[in-house]
Amino acid sequence: MHREITNISKSRRTFLRSSILIPAALFSGSALAIPPQAEVRPSERRRLSLVNLNTDELLDVVYWEDGDYIDDHVGQLNYFLRDHRVNKSKLMDKNLYDFLYRLYTVLDTNERIHVLSAYRTPATNASLRKLSPRVAKRSFHVDGRAIDFYIPGIDNKVIQREARRLMLGGVGYYTKSGFIHLDTGYPRHWVSA
Repeated sequence: MHREITNISKSRRTFLRSSILIPAALFSGSALAIPPQAEVRPSERRRLSLVNLNTDELLDVVYWEDGDYIDDHVGQLNYFLRDHRVNKSKLMDKNLYDFLYRLYTVLDTNERIHVLSAYRTPATNASLRKLSPRVAKRSFHVDGRAIDFYIPGIDNKVIQREARRLMLGGVGYYTKSGFIHLDTGYPRHWVSA
């Protein structure tokens, strides 16, 4: 029954998109006047499969489908990537999920993304700064715009290279700790021991 409701919702969205395009074409005098981005695209789903190494939680979720974010599923991701030290979550930047999804797709793997860190409260970030000079004072983690992770079976050099090619944000490779950092800041890259 749930599947039927989903299909009705998809059909409704398709109908609504079409009903907007038809009058636009009629009033413009030509069907060629419809901008290409307004055309209905084939069904697309964005899925992430993760394990939080701090909480041992697993999450496999489709967070975007047919041109729309699924709010409940984005909420699951936000909670999953919470600051586990104080059990607080934040509305994460959805572009981070899209960056991670695009990278995951390019890497063509079925392995879960092993999450080490995502959202950090300002207090947590300040505590971590006292322990390591590598923690930025104004970290993207505090803004819900960064994630640290690795994917078993894929060399971090490969992950970094492919993430850099996407040009969707910052990409750091921490060689000694063995993880990759992604953020939604301006495209840049670095390697740190």
